Amino acid sequence: MLQPIPIFHFVQVNGIELAAALVLCGMFAAFARKKGKTLVHAGAVMLLMFVPVVVSVERDTQFMTIDETGLTNLLLEPANRGHGQLAAGAFRTTLPVAVHLVRLAERLSLPEDRIRMILKIGHWLLGSCLLLIIYLLLAKLGGFDPFSPGIVVLAVTSLFTFPMTNITIKTFNYDLISSLGAVVALLLVSVAFTSSQRTSVQAFSAAIVVATLAAQEKLSGSPILFIVLIAPAVFAATQWPTRPIAAGLAGTVAGILLSLSVSVLSTLLYVIGVPSVLWGGVWPGIVDAMTSWAWIPLLVLSGKGGGEIPSRVPAVAMAIGSLMAAAVLLGSWSQRLKAVKLPLAVRHFPAIVAGIMILGFAAGLVSTALLQPYWAPFHPSPITRSFALNGVWLHFGFDSLAITRLAYLGYAFEILIVAIPTPLFIMVLLACILLLTGRRPCDATAGFLFVVALVLILVGALLQVPLAHRYLNTPLFLVLAASLLVILSSAQRYCLVNRTRSVGLAVIAFIAASFLILETMPFRPLYAAFRPFWLVYPDADYAEAGRLNPSWMGWGEERALLGEKFEDLCERSPDICRNGRIFHLYYGRWLPERPRSFEIFDAATVVGKEPLGDHDYYLFNRSRIVQGVPQPKSRPVLTLDYRGYQMGWLYRGSDLAAENYRFGR
Repeated sequence: MLQPIPIFHFVQVNGIELAAALVLCGMFAAFARKKGKTLVHAGAVMLLMFVPVVVSVERDTQFMTIDETGLTNLLLEPANRGHGQLAAGAFRTTLPVAVHLVRLAERLSLPEDRIRMILKIGHWLLGSCLLLIIYLLLAKLGGFDPFSPGIVVLAVTSLFTFPMTNITIKTFNYDLISSLGAVVALLLVSVAFTSSQRTSVQAFSAAIVVATLAAQEKLSGSPILFIVLIAPAVFAATQWPTRPIAAGLAGTVAGILLSLSVSVLSTLLYVIGVPSVLWGGVWPGIVDAMTSWAWIPLLVLSGKGGGEIPSRVPAVAMAIGSLMAAAVLLGSWSQRLKAVKLPLAVRHFPAIVAGIMILGFAAGLVSTALLQPYWAPFHPSPITRSFALNGVWLHFGFDSLAITRLAYLGYAFEILIVAIPTPLFIMVLLACILLLTGRRPCDATAGFLFVVALVLILVGALLQVPLAHRYLNTPLFLVLAASLLVILSSAQRYCLVNRTRSVGLAVIAFIAASFLILETMPFRPLYAAFRPFWLVYPDADYAEAGRLNPSWMGWGEERALLGEKFEDLCERSPDICRNGRIFHLYYGRWLPERPRSFEIFDAATVVGKEPLGDHDYYLFNRSRIVQGVPQPKSRPVLTLDYRGYQMGWLYRGSDLAAENYRFGR
């Protein structure tokens, strides 16, 4: 059940992962039956989903990154249970549930690695369900059939092989709910504005609940909650034109109270599962979902860097004051906007946003050729320190602050372009062109999603946050959702005009899905190091301090992936591994731990007294070298690469001794 089962000769899934894939596909097929599809049709839908779902879940429970390892270590400590995360305003949705799952597993005397695997597969299933909810909401807004074979193939493959999807749903941390929950919330807001009054109230309430769950998970979800809390004010002001300001304020206050209730209940769920000594520090964080967006401007104004929490009192005042002011302004402007023919402005709004997106992508393409990003202090910066996150800040080697600010904007769009597979990037461009040239009922929603993505990208660039695709996950999902909405709704309309066209579009969908799988497969299982087929980085076989690329530096997954390659080498050459020890210079975990012909240790346990014998091996990943540990000059025993770009190196200790390697000391 725990050992990999080869499928198609190269996809390595174990029994847990295969079962999860079948459960997900079966649930969606059952939903198709509930919606009136025949048993044969539902079975076909299940089969069409299976390949992209399996390549997504592959090896989900067989490795852990640095974040996951650290978080689960804390979660498994009865005296800790991840308390510090909640006190810092993070993980406040996942941890309250995870604590009770862990306690139940401990009562059943499950080994720690089994518990980690359960947490990971549960996390993947939750993320996969959110992806399908996004898909169904897009179908509702776009008016297309979510069970049409061609649409299922293109949409499910796009969602489940999207590299950012796999980073998000295969990593047990706060990114899943904060990003996918944000997208669900914004789609629910769009549903509310296009529905009857009763349905609108339900959709707004659901949007606020989901947005709160996303925002209390990670700071990046807080701006989305701000937007969602403002939306009922706009709706209420238009529904009660005689008292628009009062209606807007009432809608916002009701939303704030609902949001706070969700945070209180989440915190209560956590505290009943942990020792009473941990209760006190988590209650102040019940306001964080609604207010944490204000932390960054407050930190910038105070001259502090990221990773710190400012006083919550000014953050609460700033957040609630902004919400109230926005409700008053929108209420007072609601009738004026009607008077100036708002529908005309709405018709042109999607085209304007699409044009800006195309310009941004053009800047991103130029940036791939012109910009070389660096992390300071590992690579010295010629300009003054910008906004620091975890002690590092981003620069491009320019000695001009103005050029650096401009480079930040280009680099933000470069990250987007590099993170999007070629078929999907073509689809994004096509969606933008359709918004420029046509008119569809869903255009306003697509424009709304695009503009929120743009705002998040531009704010991050203007604040000079050290950007990486992990920190632009919400904009990436919004861009993908908006593009799918436009493309799939347009395809449905095109087929309705002429039924014979549906076969041709289905063929195109299958070709696009196949190319998408082929382009992303070399970057399994995490897909984080993905880059499009046309992009080649010049430092493929070496790494240096501070030198970045817009893709990925590694996050500890190398422990399992290079460990697996070393295990294969040991089977062919047993003498290499006799009494072998691997010391990993970056935190990670290979699941499940089991007897092997060698042992793996964290190199932190031997700092200053590293053994350098013939059977001692040191595992370096690109992240550790970028963060200042020099790359050895010796020839590595093994390397880990993704389509030729090396991400990990395994060196023999005796070779390091021969070159007098000092581990950066």
